[in-house]
Amino acid sequence: MKVVIDINIFVSSFFWKGNPRKVIARVIEGVDELYITKEILEQISDVMNRPKFNADKESIEYYIKSIEEIANELIIDIKIRDGSRDIDDNIILECGITGNVDYIITGDDDLLVLKEFNGIRIVTPKESLEKTVRHTSKDWLDEMFKDIDKENANSKGEKWTREELYRG
Repeated sequence: MKVVIDINIFVSSFFWKGNPRKVIARVIEGVDELYITKEILEQISDVMNRPKFNADKESIEYYIKSIEEIANELIIDIKIRDGSRDIDDNIILECGITGNVDYIITGDDDLLVLKEFNGIRIVTPKESLEKTVRHTSKDWLDEMFKDIDKENANSKGEKWTREELYRG
């Protein structure tokens, strides 16, 4: 599948285990083909570098560089005016259209409410994982993220809500 992955999924996969991490692992394994823009990469970095996450800068840089290496980077040549009810999300839709992708994978209600946009299905990580039979080896996935988890373990064991991820 050709996919665009929303910023919230990248952030969630970095800090926590679960379906967002499995979505990223499928891209790494070559099950899905990722499309992205420099602007999306910058937004991922901006969110992950917020003080509330207290994340290791080197781990974030490594993660962003790893995404760049496995993704097809696009230059957006269109501007959507009436896509998402949150205009900041239109960059995800623009990337999807430019890349002619099959799916946008997100946890953002402002995108999910659309269900489809210009022939692109908009799904949750769980829904996207149900689209193929091949699943990622849990051992491999755990190994890949173990160092990142050690660096970013929150000493209080806190979890953040989706809304908290995007507050500055």
